[in-house]
Amino acid sequence: MLDSGTHYTIGTCVHKPFSTFKQEIPPGGAFETFFVNGRAMPARASWKGFLRINQLTVPVKAFTACRTDPDIPLHELHRGCHQRVRRQKYCPVHGVLELEDILSGYEVGEGSYLPIEPADLEELLPADNKSIAVDCFVPSTKVDPVHHSGRTYYLVPDELPGQRPFCVLRDGMRTTGHHAVARVVIGRRERTVVLRPLGKLVAMTVLEYTQRVRPAEDYEGEVAALSSGPTEQELISQLIRSMTNDYLDLERFRDAYVDGLSRLIEQRLATIEPATIQPHRPEEQDEAALIAALRASLAAAGADQGSLPPLLPPRHATDELGSARKLG
Repeated sequence: MLDSGTHYTIGTCVHKPFSTFKQEIPPGGAFETFFVNGRAMPARASWKGFLRINQLTVPVKAFTACRTDPDIPLHELHRGCHQRVRRQKYCPVHGVLELEDILSGYEVGEGSYLPIEPADLEELLPADNKSIAVDCFVPSTKVDPVHHSGRTYYLVPDELPGQRPFCVLRDGMRTTGHHAVARVVIGRRERTVVLRPLGKLVAMTVLEYTQRVRPAEDYEGEVAALSSGPTEQELISQLIRSMTNDYLDLERFRDAYVDGLSRLIEQRLATIEPATIQPHRPEEQDEAALIAALRASLAAAGADQGSLPPLLPPRHATDELGSARKLG
């Protein structure tokens, strides 16, 4: 059985017993890079640059608000030998391809593509000027959450001189009830973002472009033109009031799948034999079988069999001959 004190690598980070590691997982899961005082912390900023508002420039750095790595990473394995499955780029005509052999293509018809070279796509990418350029300020209620892409970053001052202007901007947005709409290059693409105060920080949320958001009006035909009566409104209002909380504790909501998977891994680690989790090492191919396979390959390629060396006996037979010579 596995030693409960043995340190194993779970996910991509800390070497420690899984049970100990699991105790440090904040609600919602957190296989982060490392922990500080029991809390998961990012290893480094995901973006650094300047927040520019007209003539005001503030050095800032951004940290991703939500993790992009899986809660508990799982890999695909071959059921027979438990080796990790590898995926390759494959062409049905030429077989496995190298990266330099691949380009993009736009489908113009079934099985017909317009090829586009990587250099053509490179020319379309904007220059990364490392700046968050504020375009305007809008009332906080004017940006519909349907435009939120789900990617949010925490902005903090990057240098000591930026502390005061950062705090002035943050407090100004809070006092006026306005949010900033800006443009920034993230992942080599220009994005529209909205900035808002969040505690001591400024949250930067990436917005979806209008052409990517489906109009709600397109679906209003699915709803009947009905209006509720006064009795119904009174009853639903009472129900809402009875279920209203002054404070939303999101830590109450857990990912049942991640919690269940954590328990499953703990149970398996407690009962599985160590040998079954060791990396599988393929057995050495028999020398005679290898030579026979090489001969067959050469024969298929049309090589002259007469020019090939004679087939060697199996290794164990060679060892026996050597031992016999020594004995003789």
